[in-house]
Amino acid sequence: MEYKTYKMNYYRTFLLLFFFIVQIAPAQDEQERREAEIINVQRTIVAKLTGHEPIKGKKVLTSRASKSERKLAADYLLTSLNEAGLEGEKHTYNVADKKGNQYNGVNVYAEIPATNGSDEWVIICAHYDTVDKSPGAVHNATGVAIAFYVAKKLGELEERNKNFMVVFFDHWKSNMIGMRRFITTKLQKDSYNVHSMHRSDYMGWDNDEDRAIELLASSLSLESLYRLESPVPIYKRTVATPESRFFSNFGYETVTLTAELKNADNSPFVRQSEDKYTTVNFKYLASTTEITYSVMKALAKE
Repeated sequence: MEYKTYKMNYYRTFLLLFFFIVQIAPAQDEQERREAEIINVQRTIVAKLTGHEPIKGKKVLTSRASKSERKLAADYLLTSLNEAGLEGEKHTYNVADKKGNQYNGVNVYAEIPATNGSDEWVIICAHYDTVDKSPGAVHNATGVAIAFYVAKKLGELEERNKNFMVVFFDHWKSNMIGMRRFITTKLQKDSYNVHSMHRSDYMGWDNDEDRAIELLASSLSLESLYRLESPVPIYKRTVATPESRFFSNFGYETVTLTAELKNADNSPFVRQSEDKYTTVNFKYLASTTEITYSVMKALAKE
């Protein structure tokens, strides 16, 4: 009798384990498929922006610092948005600072309209230029790759209860001139009702492979939204970035996503010649991208 009971328990356990595996396997397969899709898109973007692959013909970028290389990068991003089914546009500016230095640049953006007539806008952004002599992989081709992929997927949604806009800013290294001009001469001038601005920087390095991110949010509701959608640790950042402060000056709710600066798990090559494509952890980048997209989908449903 004891043997029969043992045998029945054994088979019951085996069947439960079998059904558990059958249920889990498709979920794992779907997760791996999504990760592979994200990586496939983002490898191309980072490779071309960092000079790992030619960006146009045989032309290879060394850094996105000079006027000519920034123009090539802007043209590539505009073409990529159009090929993704989004209507890319250029926002040009020519302005002098207080010292008389002239800045002639191009921000690249695309609007993704709401399907319900909403007047609220969620801005997803990243700067695309670099310091001189740096390929700018982690700083900030990876931020561009996050914004691009998320925008591409948002454009594929059948329903969006908010408008979205993706923006790639020029002239970050020059006191954020590109971002400043876009906000004052585009968003403010045309009276956009901005719900929130979400930017990524310093992403792509994950030495301890925990996929954790660091987050600075201007409100508890935005912070909570990222935490709710994140399966990985999120560390709270306490030091505001100049970009975040500038957004806040206009009353915009903001989020900044970075690698673990607090825990020193960030690329040691930032702003250097070794900030290359080959240093990027694309699985980590895909993980952060999926979190960002999940947040945007949640906002699109509100």
